[in-house]
Amino acid sequence: MKLKFMSVWFTCVVSSVALFADVPNYDRSSFGAWADVDNDCQNTRHEFLQELSTGPIDLSENSCRVVRGRWLDPYTDRIFTESQFLDIDHLVPLKYSWERGAHNWSSTKRRQFANDPINLFAVEKSVNRQKSASGPSKWLPPNVRFRCEYILRFQRVVTLYKLQQSMGELSAIQKEKNKYC
Repeated sequence: MKLKFMSVWFTCVVSSVALFADVPNYDRSSFGAWADVDNDCQNTRHEFLQELSTGPIDLSENSCRVVRGRWLDPYTDRIFTESQFLDIDHLVPLKYSWERGAHNWSSTKRRQFANDPINLFAVEKSVNRQKSASGPSKWLPPNVRFRCEYILRFQRVVTLYKLQQSMGELSAIQKEKNKYC
């Protein structure tokens, strides 16, 4: 029995190592910058802030940036009225996706992923920095009521973009899912 457990553990470790073995070093620029798809000088960040605001917005003098509005950060359950305190978080972080298959994508697909609203949230800067490039096996939002939705949405994006997760990581995420969903 002990040998079988060791064999399963060894297989998981080898699978995890194989998953990351041939991955080139991560380079944020491989995903491009925020896009300005409609050429109105507002990039994805500011278009997204406009869309998410639950109140009137104020734009910068040149109308290219959203500076004020009303946003609910699902990670903290706090309301923000100034965009300078918010980051646009990639639910599935770019580095995380890189390590799980995005390094093999075309530059077009990487740029699409980086600007895809299904993978974006407006969140408090400091919380986004705490999260860094972690997935739900290593980080969950401080807002306990949002954890289930976070896990489910994270895994939906992983599936949509066909990212690869190790058995160990999937097991850890499933434990969190069982706890919060």
